[in-house]
Amino acid sequence: MRIAEILAAAEASAQEIRDAAEARADARIAEADRAAALRVQAADDEAADVLAQAATAAAAADHDAQARATATTDGAHQEAARIVAEAAAKGEELRRHAHQEAREIVGQAHAAARQALHEGEELSGDLQELSGSLRTNAERLLRDIRATHARLVANLDQAAPAGSGRSARPDPRGDVPADFSADVPEFLPDR
Repeated sequence: MRIAEILAAAEASAQEIRDAAEARADARIAEADRAAALRVQAADDEAADVLAQAATAAAAADHDAQARATATTDGAHQEAARIVAEAAAKGEELRRHAHQEAREIVGQAHAAARQALHEGEELSGDLQELSGSLRTNAERLLRDIRATHARLVANLDQAAPAGSGRSARPDPRGDVPADFSADVPEFLPDR
């Protein structure tokens, strides 16, 4: 029973705290709403004052501008003509400068293309010389291998005992496959 009383008292106390917090929150929200409404009204009033001052200043400036425009129309035409002439001269100078730069860039591009062609022709010639040198060395190597092979076969023929069942001249290709080719390969087509 005592526990039920304590629980009931705790729930009642919690409800009172909740009610008090809600009342404080409602009061603060209402106060914030009033303050926001006052600030909005003050901002509206200030904006209306600024607009009125701006309209007055614009009307005065427009009146002054019309008076000055009327008084200086001839001067403005002369100034405008001078500015147009300066702009045309500057435009012509820029056009000439751009054409000069374009000619220089095209000239540099032509020079670079000629240099690339010259270097490519040199490289092609060097590769052709290398190809010829490799072909010559391959042919020499093949002749040396054939000569060495012939000497070895001759030495074997001399060392073989008579009547050993070996022919006097064995097949010079030995165990070489039938499709083996000892010709020098073509690296570049003949011109």
